[in-house]
Amino acid sequence: MARKNKPVAVEINELDDSVSQIIINKVILGTVDEKDSPLVVTFADGHTQTADNFDNAVASLLAEYNLHH
Repeated sequence: MARKNKPVAVEINELDDSVSQIIINKVILGTVDEKDSPLVVTFADGHTQTADNFDNAVASLLAEYNLHH
């Protein structure tokens, strides 16, 4: 049986001029550093990845969250 989609609130908090923190339901998913190109995505467990733009960076954080929750 399929589960219903529940709306979730995704918070994007700016920590510095170039660093944003992504949070869902008070769980910190990670940060996105926009200083350099490509963007550096740091996950909650400490591993990093690069992304071409901010949307792709947030999508990778959300995908990692959905994989483990």
